[in-house]
Amino acid sequence: MSATAEMVKKADDAVNATGYVTEKEIPELHDMAYARDLAEALTKSREKASEEGYIYTEPFDFVGGKISNIVWNMDKIKTRADAEQTLAEDMHWQVVKPELSQADQKEF
Repeated sequence: MSATAEMVKKADDAVNATGYVTEKEIPELHDMAYARDLAEALTKSREKASEEGYIYTEPFDFVGGKISNIVWNMDKIKTRADAEQTLAEDMHWQVVKPELSQADQKEF
């Protein structure tokens, strides 16, 4: 599935307003291939319009087995951890907190 000009415009509007776009605005973002295609199309569109910001996309896992993608402007959301937290807050989900086993907690 390829990102249409309409979806690129919708994503651009969201990124300009908040710094990111999620499945709330574009449900097709649940598909990682689509998220990558949209991020690439958005980058090209913004370059032509002299918009600033590095556009990036990544999937994140959340409590309950939920997985979702976010496309964000790295000039507004600086780190991967910030993007994960932003997505969690936007979707009202909890970030998975890794827990180390006792064996992994030992220092050698």
